[in-house]
Amino acid sequence: MRANPAGQQRFLADIQRLLSTLLLRDVADPRFHGVSITRVEASGRQLLKIWVYHNGESDPDVCLQALNRMAPHFEHELRRALTRRRLPKIQFHWDTAFEKSGDVLQMLRNLERP
Repeated sequence: MRANPAGQQRFLADIQRLLSTLLLRDVADPRFHGVSITRVEASGRQLLKIWVYHNGESDPDVCLQALNRMAPHFEHELRRALTRRRLPKIQFHWDTAFEKSGDVLQMLRNLERP
């Protein structure tokens, strides 16, 4: 896996920050309450993969479908906020690695107990 240049890392961090702000402030859909953007990856020049995690009881598939349906709205808002001429399409994915990290932390806490 190749490391991202510093400029691209800043761009991806800006995307993550702006999308997180949009989810918190602009979207009133209750399915998105508790949704966190865990990471953003560039997949070539045409696509940004947005990895999300929802710590609630809602179905991940329903949440992802709703997020991907709202992707054009998010893309429009990103174009308004960023100074780039062209922005890649965004696509949301469920972050299963984030769930596994919580399991590992719980196992470590259990090891600390007498």
